[in-house]
Amino acid sequence: MESGKAHLLTTGNPAKRIIAFALPILATEVLHIFYTMADAFVVGRWLGINGLAAVGATYNLICFVWGFIFGLTGGFTVITTQRIGAGDSDGIRRSIAAGFLLCFATAVIFTFILVPLIPYIITLMQTPGEIAKDAQSYVTVLFSGMIILLFSNMLASIIYAAGDSITPLIFNMLGLFLNLILNIIFITALSWGITGVAIATVISQFIAGLLTFIFLLRRFRPFLPRRQDWRVSRHELKTHLSLGFAMGLQRSIVEVGNILVQAAINGFGALTIAAVSAAQRVRGLNMMPLFALSRALTTFTAQNHGAGNKDRVLKGLLQGSLISIGLGVFMAALNQFTGRPIVSLFLRESPEAITLATQYLLITGYTVFILGIMLVFRSALQGMGKKTAPILSSIMETVMSIFAAFVLIPSLGFLGVCLVNPLSWLASGIPLYIAFAFLRKELKQSELV
Repeated sequence: MESGKAHLLTTGNPAKRIIAFALPILATEVLHIFYTMADAFVVGRWLGINGLAAVGATYNLICFVWGFIFGLTGGFTVITTQRIGAGDSDGIRRSIAAGFLLCFATAVIFTFILVPLIPYIITLMQTPGEIAKDAQSYVTVLFSGMIILLFSNMLASIIYAAGDSITPLIFNMLGLFLNLILNIIFITALSWGITGVAIATVISQFIAGLLTFIFLLRRFRPFLPRRQDWRVSRHELKTHLSLGFAMGLQRSIVEVGNILVQAAINGFGALTIAAVSAAQRVRGLNMMPLFALSRALTTFTAQNHGAGNKDRVLKGLLQGSLISIGLGVFMAALNQFTGRPIVSLFLRESPEAITLATQYLLITGYTVFILGIMLVFRSALQGMGKKTAPILSSIMETVMSIFAAFVLIPSLGFLGVCLVNPLSWLASGIPLYIAFAFLRKELKQSELV
């Protein structure tokens, strides 16, 4: 490769390489969780239950849009990662150029279509009247800065594709620390309320993205497109858009069901919304090691698939599954002892909300290993550029969420809310396991050729 600076995951023990790559990602994700917990602490303490509920009521809407963006840029850089594994320098630059052009087009389309629809979406989500105005202001500011999120995430994904998971951790630490400081200033000193929380997020994303771009110029300049690389062919754009859209759709389809579930939760009132919002932040501590592992496995699989190392792809999936099960069991047990004390930090003045949040945590915590196994199989398929099974997986998860919103929650009440995630994780794994059973035969046959 021209730069000779990429960290390849195509040699060495698969489990060790995956874990080594995953640990900085895990630190990044845990950092995000602690930030959201600190953010919720600031909002809840200075803006009260209604302020926290305004943020929580839009949580799944934001996840819907951001999930699509993360999936989109992740899909673009799966192709980049495969070419890094194959040592295709010209292909790497063309891939990154295609990703940048598609990011810009996506930002323009989303900003001019989605932002004007926000008032109507807030109404459709049955957001309580006392928090609707704040919820709308919060989402409007975040979505207006969508182009910043797109490019900052694309830049970070390029660094991950090169096998470097430490540098994004450093920039995330700086960005999240800045975000928290700005939150406190905007809420307490400037009295900007919920709008200030959103502005702080956009500013911190911009700073983190700028630092990432400067690092790319210094460390991975040979990866960045030259003048001739910007003349991207239609086939190149189509290839990237196809995989990027598939991965973005896969993530956003899931959030459609989550939005419907959130609408059902909103019908219980501000207290329940706040309880679930606090519990979801703590639940993230159970899930983040699994997401970090899956992201590392995607990079591992893509590089080895690009290099033609089919045996390492299979070994990586097997060892990743075992690690995932162990992580799920450990995090569930940890959740048993720390869940209630942590949610109490956000909901100290509401014992009823604390009880609801704890119930939610216990049920989702002890079933989180199901999520881990599903993520490993999905990540391996995505790393190989497979699109159909992950999309079907997301459709299954969405169908289960819709069932929960219209049947389970009305029938079982808050218990139905707690059962949404475990049932969705079970359903979403079915297409993945079937697809990999067939794909495994192909991989085994290719080894014999």
